[in-house]
Amino acid sequence: MVLDGVGGETGRAAFEVTASGGRFSAHGAPGGGFTAVDPDEAERRGVTVTGIEQVQFAQPDARRLVERALAEAAAGRIRPLVGQTFPLERAAEAHAVMEARGAVGKTLLLP
Repeated sequence: MVLDGVGGETGRAAFEVTASGGRFSAHGAPGGGFTAVDPDEAERRGVTVTGIEQVQFAQPDARRLVERALAEAAAGRIRPLVGQTFPLERAAEAHAVMEARGAVGKTLLLP
């Protein structure tokens, strides 16, 4: 099982080492886009490929879950993890940190 949260060339390399009969989940793209997987190659190797689009919710479910999450946040029971902040004028630096996988939690730009 490969969980590809990077995409791009790194994701493609991860797909290459996915065992025959294995599973490959493409759910991230900070490496330059979602990993492009040739469906014929995946079928030939018996690799099951899933993507982020297969774990999205129908509109009524999404609305219910968002409402619940906002209620929990308002009650103080959940909070986002803010790992770092950058002034807006350093937005390019913030993006570089995220692309280099140097960010933990959310990265905020401050006006």
